[in-house]
Amino acid sequence: MSVKIHYNFMNFSIYRSKTLLSVTVSLALFISACSNSGNRQSQQTSDASTAAPGETADSGQKLKDAPDFTLNNRNGKPFTLSEHEGKVVVLNIWATWCPPCREEIPDFIEIQKEMRDNVLFVGASVDKEGWEVVRPFAKKYDINYPIIVDDGTIRQKYGPFRGIPTTFIINKKGKVEYVAPGMIQKQKLQPILKKLARR
Repeated sequence: MSVKIHYNFMNFSIYRSKTLLSVTVSLALFISACSNSGNRQSQQTSDASTAAPGETADSGQKLKDAPDFTLNNRNGKPFTLSEHEGKVVVLNIWATWCPPCREEIPDFIEIQKEMRDNVLFVGASVDKEGWEVVRPFAKKYDINYPIIVDDGTIRQKYGPFRGIPTTFIINKKGKVEYVAPGMIQKQKLQPILKKLARR
């Protein structure tokens, strides 16, 4: 039987096989999120919430596979998630019109620079205008990690999202370790990435 994902905007939540366990990190971790009501999503249970269980985590629960996808990057070349196993992947759902999305991008750029050997950020835009607005935005901000535009694939496999930004942290073996609804601050995110990078 399918299990719906319920986000908690005050917690850093861990994906597990039969339940979504929430681990409180800090109220300051999630400052704000943009409503995504303008981009209505299917209310069906996502692949991310029903994926087959994978390895056992520290808690004894089992992690879920991160649903694979292939979408073109801003250079028109295909980006496939599964090709990046071996690195910690930070999949960030965002939009150019979203203030907290824009605010967290400089931190992502810094972390990507500092941890590029072990961590890969991926920005999945949900802008309706697509590359028309995303490409110049990425150039203006000098984003140093892959950017893709969701054609509905990520929303179907990882959604529904209550708001953006929403960030999925995927470990080196391609399992979803955490989901972070709302803006993430560098001082909270980077220690988690360092921990996963050492594993």
